[in-house]
Amino acid sequence: MAQNAYEYSSAAAQQAPLTQPRHRQRKVIKYKAAAWTKKERGLVIFVAAVVLSLMVGAVFTSMQITKATNSTTAIETKISNTKQNNDALQTKIQDVTSKSNLDKVAKKYGMTLSDDSVRNVNQ
Repeated sequence: MAQNAYEYSSAAAQQAPLTQPRHRQRKVIKYKAAAWTKKERGLVIFVAAVVLSLMVGAVFTSMQITKATNSTTAIETKISNTKQNNDALQTKIQDVTSKSNLDKVAKKYGMTLSDDSVRNVNQ
């Protein structure tokens, strides 16, 4: 074992030059791109088609949601207007059918209320 270490250290001392070369020439290695196989090209085309279809689907879905929201808003506005009209009509009906209004209209047309013709039914 000691002999191997001695041989190694003496061999390393003999091989190591005292001066290093001044200029080293660098080798420029140009790599060529690997050629794609048919399966790789097909896979890339398939993935691109899937991504494109997902993008189109997302835009289409977004447009449909916007359209539905707009139509819902329009219907809610119509419902609100209809409720306001119904409330106004209910108020008008209550005003017209009130006792004071009926008495006023009866007096205008010369009608009178006789207590003999009124009958109360309690059950």
